[in-house]
Amino acid sequence: MERPAIGWSTFMVFDFMRVPPPAARTMTVRFSMGRSLSLPAPAQTCAPLWSNGGVSGRSYGGESATDRLARRRRQLLDAGLELFGTTGYRATTVRQLCREAKVSDRYFYEQFDSTEDLLLAVYDECTARLEEAAVAALGDPGDAVQDLARRGLDAFLSVVESDPRLARVVWFEVLGVSPRVETAYLARMQSFGHLMVAVVAGRAEAEDVPEVTRELMATTAVGAVSYTVMTWANAAFSPARDEVAETLARFLAGAATAVLESPRST
Repeated sequence: MERPAIGWSTFMVFDFMRVPPPAARTMTVRFSMGRSLSLPAPAQTCAPLWSNGGVSGRSYGGESATDRLARRRRQLLDAGLELFGTTGYRATTVRQLCREAKVSDRYFYEQFDSTEDLLLAVYDECTARLEEAAVAALGDPGDAVQDLARRGLDAFLSVVESDPRLARVVWFEVLGVSPRVETAYLARMQSFGHLMVAVVAGRAEAEDVPEVTRELMATTAVGAVSYTVMTWANAAFSPARDEVAETLARFLAGAATAVLESPRST
């Protein structure tokens, strides 16, 4: 009888580059004689490389572990803005993001659990840029409501116009992704509405406005501005930004005046 060849090969049931290892529970060892045996996966005795919490504390080239994490995160966020804002969220893969960020695939999962998590992080950064620009431009809160609105809106629209990728992420790519993303989108839009209402909320004549009315004002204001921005961006930012800002400022000031001057029920 011919003696079977001695030797064996091992097959792992998970892909280190694509599937987080906790999903794997067993390891299959296949011998050359055709028999197989399922063994428990070896216990981990140290933090894995793919864990969000585990990272080597050593420095390389003068860069600490913390700095490496921050750099890779920044590279992935920049890649997310670039690809989500040009190719689109649904057409973008982890491999494409890592290629754009110039990092290995495994480093993606060091920072994010999914492309949806990265989308939310990019969305948060984009909306923070818009809010910071608008608040910084308001100036003297004692000025006329229309003047305040015009300055804030012009700064807001300037950020949108300067980076079409941001407009696509904030007003298009987040729509219809998942309930979690939808919740984040609606909450952020309402926050923008609150910012607009705050322009008049501190005035004496606004003190008696009911809370429910303020919430409705916030919803109305952000709805008007958001839809205007969507159509403006879709038309390659035409008409001119100052005309859009002036028209929206007049609308918001007029709406605020109408609410403040309306008779209150007692």
